[in-house]
Amino acid sequence: MKLKIDFPENLITDDLLKQEQIPCVCKISNEFEIHFSDTVPKSSGLVLDWDRQELELRAVAGGGGEYTHHANSLITLKKIDVDCYEIIDLRMFYRCFGWCAIVIDGAYAAPGNFGDEE
Repeated sequence: MKLKIDFPENLITDDLLKQEQIPCVCKISNEFEIHFSDTVPKSSGLVLDWDRQELELRAVAGGGGEYTHHANSLITLKKIDVDCYEIIDLRMFYRCFGWCAIVIDGAYAAPGNFGDEE
């Protein structure tokens, strides 16, 4: 998966992109948006090359509203082109399940276990 984003060009963003597990918010409807509040100004971009079925094996959809998924998240990025970053790691937080791994080392993580255990 790749993130297409026009980050602000400043020292804050430069420092932020050197970090792993950058705080962000993932919002998914027909598009997969990632929002960053720690950049100045705030910034957001779109995820490319993602598969909804693969994502939903790793992150539970919510109940109604504009977005099927809306989660505080942690992301690690690697710049691959102008305004384009490979998603190296992505984890989304769900109150019922904790941190759900979506991407690890640039590939989809193992599917989550969200079924009822009776």
